[in-house]
Amino acid sequence: MLRQVLSIVALLFVGLPALAQTPCTHRLFVSGYFSTVHVYDACTGQYLRDLDSRTRLEGAQAIRIGPDGLVYVVSEMQAKIHKYRGDTMAYVGLYASPPASMAPLSIDFASDGTAYVAGYESNDVKKFDRNGNLLGAAFASGASGIAGPEIGSMFGPDGNFYVPGYNSHSMIKFDPRTNQTSVAIASRASGIFRPRGLLLNKDRTHFFLSTEGSGQIMRYRIADGNLSELRRGLVGATMMAYAPDGKMLVVNNGGVDRIDPDTGATLGTLVAPGSGGLSGATFIAVVPVAAANVVDASQVGTQYWVVGDAKFNGNVLDIPVAYTGTGTSFGPTLKFSEITAKRWGTVRVELLSCTRARFSWDSTGADSGRFGSGSYEIQRLFANEADERCTQRGFEHADKSWVSGHWWGGDSRSGEGLFLDRRSDNTTFFAWFTHRPAASATPTPDASMIGTQFWLVGDGKFAGDVLEMPNAYTGTGTSFGPTLKFSEITAKRWGTLRIELTSCTRAKFSWDSTGNSSGGFGSGSYDVERLFSNESTERCQQQGFANADRSWVNGHWWGGDSRSGEGWFLDRRADGTAFFAWFTHRPL
Repeated sequence: MLRQVLSIVALLFVGLPALAQTPCTHRLFVSGYFSTVHVYDACTGQYLRDLDSRTRLEGAQAIRIGPDGLVYVVSEMQAKIHKYRGDTMAYVGLYASPPASMAPLSIDFASDGTAYVAGYESNDVKKFDRNGNLLGAAFASGASGIAGPEIGSMFGPDGNFYVPGYNSHSMIKFDPRTNQTSVAIASRASGIFRPRGLLLNKDRTHFFLSTEGSGQIMRYRIADGNLSELRRGLVGATMMAYAPDGKMLVVNNGGVDRIDPDTGATLGTLVAPGSGGLSGATFIAVVPVAAANVVDASQVGTQYWVVGDAKFNGNVLDIPVAYTGTGTSFGPTLKFSEITAKRWGTVRVELLSCTRARFSWDSTGADSGRFGSGSYEIQRLFANEADERCTQRGFEHADKSWVSGHWWGGDSRSGEGLFLDRRSDNTTFFAWFTHRPAASATPTPDASMIGTQFWLVGDGKFAGDVLEMPNAYTGTGTSFGPTLKFSEITAKRWGTLRIELTSCTRAKFSWDSTGNSSGGFGSGSYDVERLFSNESTERCQQQGFANADRSWVNGHWWGGDSRSGEGWFLDRRADGTAFFAWFTHRPL
């Protein structure tokens, strides 16, 4: 059943903002429930074109930029979700066909790439995988009293999914970690009637909530649920977005107005009612004009990695089963469930001194990657306080936390390396950054193990708790084993990396691989934690997080179970210089 859309009333111009002196960096996409999605200059409000015909976008509702950089548009009347390029606005294809009985309105994406779609008629939210396949309901119909889930449904910075209810005049939140719902805003609290839109404030502490029926914009404080009013007296306020200049845009009276997000004062009309044929304005989204990131295919070449774990027996680490993992894709869509892990072979590390070891591998036989066998001597890339402790105490001392970090074969084998991360019980995680065998290799490698793997490296100096790496690189072009040659590797700039330590075991990790001089992998961030704690971690906790001895950062960090299948390593020199390596996967 179609919801009643408040009648569109002509609105006198309050005054358009001055025309931009340079081309606007963004476009404004506006869904017309009775028309289609219309595209405007986000700076001047000038009508540019329709995104697509009403035949495809009948009952246009939510518009979101997905984790792949494409624009997703929900057609309620067709029960379809379509994909478009943000730069050329070209149609890419159908993403999903939700059950028509849902009356789908909204879409937003979890950190793992799962899409959450609210159904107005089904009174629930359903989940879809990155290929648009229905995974099932996030919660039961009518959970916590929700009725008429709305277009603004979205994830908050706390990881909860917030759902306004048009018919319940309320808002609930769903915790995907516990699969429980609860009431976030009680029905008709502060007079709200027919709430629809949500917009996160710039500080990520509040949601703005727009209410079509009561003409309000409310502020909802995420930490404690406090509800206050920013503005009232609007007509048909359905959705909000931020203009390029940081002001709020809000659907009002069938057009789009500019509002001060701090005071709620009206600053003018950006899009007049009916402009470009707009009818029944619902959702608005501000979309960058710049081309979506295109992955640099030349950086996606011969890279390969192997992982495993075992316990040190004296000075020897024998890993009887080393694995490879492949099958997922880079970024927020990385899913452990999609990774195929296979036995690659065996690995052995024999420590010879505080800075040297003998490394060997065997990947032969039916139950292996068939990469052959070999060995070579390795050395620590960096020496630091941990190595000094080893030298002072003696090579045989029980505290072997000094092994954590980067080892390599020296200049003659530059272009590959391995990392160790040891727990205090001697359990040690191993990761080897190397390359695929040549096509003519003997024996013939197992092709099923050569899939989506990708790695990159960088270095920089810690400044306090922050490690900035303005140039992270990828290297590709050589082949596995004794034929590996540094001279054959092509190194290219991938982007920038940033690590901010927040405790002895936690950090914030972010990257930016956008622009011409990059790999085009996009940008993002997530929280990471130490995989293993050991004597070095204990020293950090005893000495205090601010102590100058930061040798404890060495080792493996990861995003937890939700991002299992990738991780990164740090190796820090005493002067604060740190080497970084990230083993992850290629984009689709």
